[in-house]
Amino acid sequence: MLEDFRFEDLTWPDVNAAVEAGRIPVLPVGTIEQHGPHLPLKIDRWSSTSIVDEAARRSQGRLLAMPPVAYGYTSHVMDFPGTITIHHETFIRYVVDIGLSLVYHGFKKLIVVNGHGSNQQPLELAARRIMLESDAWVGMASWWNLTQANSGFMDTWRESGFPGGAAHGGEAETSLALHLDASAVRMDLAEDQVTDVNAQESKYHWVDLFASGPVKMDGYTSTYTPDGTQGEATIATAAKGRALFEEAVTNLVEYGRELGERQFEPRVDHHARPPTIARPG
Repeated sequence: MLEDFRFEDLTWPDVNAAVEAGRIPVLPVGTIEQHGPHLPLKIDRWSSTSIVDEAARRSQGRLLAMPPVAYGYTSHVMDFPGTITIHHETFIRYVVDIGLSLVYHGFKKLIVVNGHGSNQQPLELAARRIMLESDAWVGMASWWNLTQANSGFMDTWRESGFPGGAAHGGEAETSLALHLDASAVRMDLAEDQVTDVNAQESKYHWVDLFASGPVKMDGYTSTYTPDGTQGEATIATAAKGRALFEEAVTNLVEYGRELGERQFEPRVDHHARPPTIARPG
């Protein structure tokens, strides 16, 4: 069944109408990556796509759910079978081209929703490049960061230790997967992993989905976890996953409304003499 909140279900005249209506395309981005013995490879693509679809459905015509970018930058996890990685330059260029295509057709406001931790920095750069190479504005967020718009929300669901309990394949991701489809989760194989990164209790280098230490140092995943996970997966529940899902969806709808209504100031060139070459970079 065709649904008007999905970009791919529109016709080209529908796209013209969407531009005129000020609708905002939302691009979900994930990857195909191992998440331990208990979660499927699709979790990062699955989570971002599910949140974007539901937000677009609830947005009263404001948001348009784009087809997802299913593959991402995952080179550090290649010691675990099933992981598919895209070179960061290819990945950035691909996302930039999607964004610029939308801008070419008339959309001036876009949102990117990420589902994979190591996509964060490449996607920040891609979003910035789309803005600097066009006249559009692009907001980018990972789904877990969308849940932090309201202070205190984490206290309503989180039981795992901080930092580390809700890292890769831990309490948060496993709970979200249980909410989306419990039959896809093998809880009998879930184990809690206090990984080497967090076990040393450094005040400089530590990781969690919801924060990280002041020093970033991301090497091969296999050097700090035996099964590819980080966190307390065994305490995940579908109820926690529903709370995370609802918060992310609600906040994405609200941000879409805010972005749609926001007015941006035009670019101003302050050179005494106009530049004679194209902008570097």
